[in-house]
Amino acid sequence: MLGVNRQLFILSVLVMVTVGAGCSLLPSEEVDAPPPLLSPPEARTVTYKVERGYIAAELRTLGRVAAVREATLYFRRSGRLRELLVEAGDAVKKDQVLARLETGDLEHRLKLAKVDLEIAEMEYQRVKSLVGLEVSPYELKMKELARQKAVLEVERLQEELEASTIRSPFDGRVVSVYARERDAVDAYRTVVKVADPVELEIQVSLPYSADVNKLVRGQKVLVNVTGETWAEGYIHQIAISEEGSAFDNQPVVHIRLDDPEIKLEFDSLIRVVILLEEAEDALLVPKSVVRNYMGRKFVRVLDGDARREVDVVVGIEGDTHVQILKGLEEGQIVIGR
Repeated sequence: MLGVNRQLFILSVLVMVTVGAGCSLLPSEEVDAPPPLLSPPEARTVTYKVERGYIAAELRTLGRVAAVREATLYFRRSGRLRELLVEAGDAVKKDQVLARLETGDLEHRLKLAKVDLEIAEMEYQRVKSLVGLEVSPYELKMKELARQKAVLEVERLQEELEASTIRSPFDGRVVSVYARERDAVDAYRTVVKVADPVELEIQVSLPYSADVNKLVRGQKVLVNVTGETWAEGYIHQIAISEEGSAFDNQPVVHIRLDDPEIKLEFDSLIRVVILLEEAEDALLVPKSVVRNYMGRKFVRVLDGDARREVDVVVGIEGDTHVQILKGLEEGQIVIGR
C-alpha cells in the first residue's frame, strides 16, 4: 500500500512539471498601454460686427385672386333648402334664381290672393261707376278699402316668397356654395357667393394676431404674379368677412396692384408679401446675439479680451437680423451664441 501511494505521488509531480513546461512555451501576453488623453479644443468665440443696412419686417402669406365685385347671398327667413340650382363655377345671369326654400302652400295662397285682388278691383270699378246713381260714397269707400286689403295681402305673400328665394344680383360666376339641398338654413346665413370676374384683386385672410394691428390702407405689398416675377401693390381695404363665409369672421385684406393692366387668374392662389415695417440705414445685429432673460434684452460685447453685457432696445425684427435702437454703436463687436 505504501508503494502504491508513492507511485501516485511521483506521477502527480511529473504531470505538474509537464504542464508547467508546456505553459512556458506559450507566447507572453502583452498589455496595451492606455490611449493618451486629448486636450479639449479651445472654445471658439463667434463674433459679429454691428453694421448699418436696410431691414424690413414682412408678412408672407397666400392670397386668393377674387373679384372686386362680390356678393354673399342668403335667405331672409329660416327654412329647409328645397332647391339648390347652381354649383361653384357656374355662370349666372342677373335675377337668375339660384336657390329656394320649402314654402309649403305659400305659392298656392299667393295665387288665391291675386284672384281676390282681381275680384276686389273689379268690384271697386263697378261701384265707382255707380256713385251718385245707385250707390253711396260710403259703399265706394268700403270697396276701395277692400281693394287695398287685397293689395296688401298679395304684397305680403310675394315678400314672403321672395325671402325664400335667392337670385343673382348681377351677371357673373358662382364662387362658393355653403349648403346642400335638404339642409336646414338659418335666416341671413350665407348660402351662395357670386362674383363678377371682370375686375380682380387679391384677398388675404389673416387670423387675429399682432401683425393684423400693423396693417393700414395704402401699405406696400409685393405680389408674385408669375414664376419669379413680382409686382408692386397696396392694401386697398381691411374688412371682416361675413359669418358663414369661407373666412368666417376673420380679417380679410383686399389688395390691388399698382399696374391694373397686369393679368391675374381668377380664383387662383398667389404668394403675397406685405411690408409691415422698413428702415434704411438701420443699426443691425444678427438675431442670435440678442439674449432675453426675464424680459431684459441684452447682448454681450467684446472689448479686447474683456466681455460685458449691454442692455439694448430693439426695433424691427427681420428674418435674420434685428434693428438696434439703443445700446450699441456701429463697429462694435458682439458675441454670438
